[in-house]
Amino acid sequence: MKGKRLPLGEWPKDPGDYMGPIEHDGQLCVFFLKPNARDADAPKIARAIHHVTIPPHTVRECSDGSLEIRASLGDRHAELDGETSDGWHGYLDEGHEWRKC
Repeated sequence: MKGKRLPLGEWPKDPGDYMGPIEHDGQLCVFFLKPNARDADAPKIARAIHHVTIPPHTVRECSDGSLEIRASLGDRHAELDGETSDGWHGYLDEGHEWRKC
């Protein structure tokens, strides 16, 4: 899926949208909607805005203005909150490309 990087302060609305890095609660974060956020069968947690913190994730700003985020973007809510996993786990690659693994 091809995503879109939004200006700082503009919250993601569509699957693949992301915003950041921006400081939140004393940490640098990137906020995003996963590619499956609007799938008909997506559980409630998949529809929410997620975020990663830097560190432990690393972010590289690419020459085209996109971000590359490592390590993988997964769903730990199931293990932390006892909720159903949304089943999406992957990466944000250069060129605004979301890649599922």
